[in-house]
Amino acid sequence: MFQLAWAGMLRSSELVGFDWSHVYYPSVGGVLLFLPHSKTDPGEGAWVVLAPGHGVVDPARALRRLQDLKGGDRASGPVFRPRLGATGALAKGTVAIRLRKALERTGVASWRLYAAHSLRRGGATQAVACGVSLRLIKLMGRWKSDIVRECLYCSPSQVMEASARMY
Repeated sequence: MFQLAWAGMLRSSELVGFDWSHVYYPSVGGVLLFLPHSKTDPGEGAWVVLAPGHGVVDPARALRRLQDLKGGDRASGPVFRPRLGATGALAKGTVAIRLRKALERTGVASWRLYAAHSLRRGGATQAVACGVSLRLIKLMGRWKSDIVRECLYCSPSQVMEASARMY
């Protein structure tokens, strides 16, 4: 769930708002997700395109494994559910709770500082670090304005490096 939200720069409402019928695996690899409800495309929906991953980070493979556990091509209903056997979708407020629990369990000291939006913000920040243009990040993350610039995280060491480049 978290890998998909990060790589797709998904809002929590988008993450919990799509069904297995909205998941497509193209022959070239990766995954296409149709989001029937997106904040910036009300009533129209939006597409999320995720390339095949390499190594540990591969949201398409992770989603395929989850689908296999849910019955393979027969999987139906919401992709993310509140508990095993539930038929309804996971509530969007639950994403942050699950993220914090996962971070706490893995020993992240500052786990309380994370929110569901941290995944979206982290995906955008990683894209910038990999040289992806802001124009493409806006498209990938379904941002309609330049507010995406406010989402990009800079560590203190990055700010120090930028300062050092000035003189």
